[in-house]
Amino acid sequence: MGGCCSTHPRSSIKFGKQIAKKLQEVKDQKENGDFSDVASKPPPPSSTERPSEPTVGLEFYLNKVWSCLQKEQVGIIGIYGLGGVGKTTLLNQINNKFHDTTHDYHVIWAVASQDRPVERVQDQIAKRIGHSNEGWKSKSLDEKAEDIFKVLCKKKFALLLDDIWEWFDLTRAGIKWL
Repeated sequence: MGGCCSTHPRSSIKFGKQIAKKLQEVKDQKENGDFSDVASKPPPPSSTERPSEPTVGLEFYLNKVWSCLQKEQVGIIGIYGLGGVGKTTLLNQINNKFHDTTHDYHVIWAVASQDRPVERVQDQIAKRIGHSNEGWKSKSLDEKAEDIFKVLCKKKFALLLDDIWEWFDLTRAGIKWL
């Protein structure tokens, strides 16, 4: 038989019984198991490209902010100015630069509206990190902050927060420094 069969009948019988046992286990698993969901959703990409207009006269600031982001000791960068000067455009360009380069950041874009800014930012962060579900809506601000913190403390992330009109409590949103 070309070496495919054992010359020892006892080992062949033992091996055959092991195979029969494994096949029965597989059959039992197939009968008792629930295979309706055999794969989970893939994790969200580390960054998503945003539609953006070309920067006119903002290249210096874009390069300056990007070089600061490359430094390990930089924790927060603030971009401020009058309405219409290009802050959102600059943030879009930074976001897209993350998208176009290899990095280990999880990039989160959020807009802090004037109406309930902390809650709105929490919801956007949760959606981005895959925690936005039915149970999420019923949680308190503090519970949401704890959930966000538990996920983000294990990741290197960049939170691009747009449209801030007044002081914003990052800790209350779940963003803390260790």
